[in-house]
Amino acid sequence: MASSVTVYSIAQSIQQPGLLEKDNLARYRVNLPRRCQVGYRGALCCCCPPRSESDEEAPLVASPGVHIGKRGTHVEVAGQGRGILVRGEGSALADTVIEQDAAYWEVRVLDLGAECHIGVAYELSGHLLDSQLGDRSCSWTLSQELHRGDVIGVAFGQGDIPNLRSMSAWPDCFGALEDSDRWAGFFRNGQQLDDATVSRVRGEAYPAVSVSGGAELLLVFDEKDFEHAPPGRHSEVRPPRKMM
Repeated sequence: MASSVTVYSIAQSIQQPGLLEKDNLARYRVNLPRRCQVGYRGALCCCCPPRSESDEEAPLVASPGVHIGKRGTHVEVAGQGRGILVRGEGSALADTVIEQDAAYWEVRVLDLGAECHIGVAYELSGHLLDSQLGDRSCSWTLSQELHRGDVIGVAFGQGDIPNLRSMSAWPDCFGALEDSDRWAGFFRNGQQLDDATVSRVRGEAYPAVSVSGGAELLLVFDEKDFEHAPPGRHSEVRPPRKMM
């Protein structure tokens, strides 16, 4: 009955401010879980179950940024100035799945080589990493209309496709998208490439590129190093914070 009396007395304190004085408060807080004790100037909560000392939430640790995760056996990766240099033969995926509703990053074309692709891909492995991207079943990319020196922006989102230029409704030609559908829009030197937009990317996707025949690409994930402002509410790719 002691617990019932305590709960009843605390509930009454809402109607009797005098009970919240320091001396009286000490009488009722002894049986409360620590997270429910707001303090002498606050209120008391009795709806939370008690927690043990070992049940405290683990602190969150900020993740260091986006890096290259998987890559083909003949792909070279190196940090260079304000980005990640990718060259060689094959594909490279970032180590961070895109969980945001509106993410943006840039890729600078240092050298076109024989072939290069810029976009998103599912988590690939094996011989797929030694191939070029853009099959539109496991990867969706921009490979046309590229020139040496171009800065390609990639805007990736979820749900209905917005017009990235004005953020108004996208034309109906894509049809209605399901909540799980993702889409990718591309920019070249700050100008949206309307015909390059892809829709209905389902499942977890990663920023990805592929190179061949001397192509060199510089991936930029840090917003302070972007050449162009992200469209609308898009922002840099943010790795999820991890529990210690």
